[in-house]
Amino acid sequence: MQKKCGIQTAVNREGKPMMFLFRSAFWLLILVLLVPTDEGQQNQIYGTAQAAVNDVVSFCDRNPQTCATGQDAFTVLVQKAQYGAQMMMALVEGQTDSLSLGGSYSEPVAMPGDGSVMPVPSAVPMEPATWGPTATQDTLSPQDREAAWGGPGV
Repeated sequence: MQKKCGIQTAVNREGKPMMFLFRSAFWLLILVLLVPTDEGQQNQIYGTAQAAVNDVVSFCDRNPQTCATGQDAFTVLVQKAQYGAQMMMALVEGQTDSLSLGGSYSEPVAMPGDGSVMPVPSAVPMEPATWGPTATQDTLSPQDREAAWGGPGV
């Protein structure tokens, strides 16, 4: 907010709600203009909307394999979200030892109401990355490290 001598100006304080009202009125006007006034057009729009809803509702009846695949993908997504939430809760609560290799999360997680079980991957112990020079790094010889050029005055 802009301040002049410690007093807030009304431009920033009242401008945003006013613009919201203008935008809302504009889109409401566009919506009203697009609504048909003819009864035949209204019936046609209603029938089209009803057919679209029926198509969406009967999609799984026409494509059972696609719905089964989608349901499996959604189940995996939910299980991963639950596992991630459990990991985050363990980290927040300071129980990082339960995330180790022998932790409680290495057991399969069963979804309620479904017989499928997805194994949860165990935490694999990894070595931390080394920052010091190794055999493949630091291959410069002392000759390479010498300054070969001294500038224009040399």
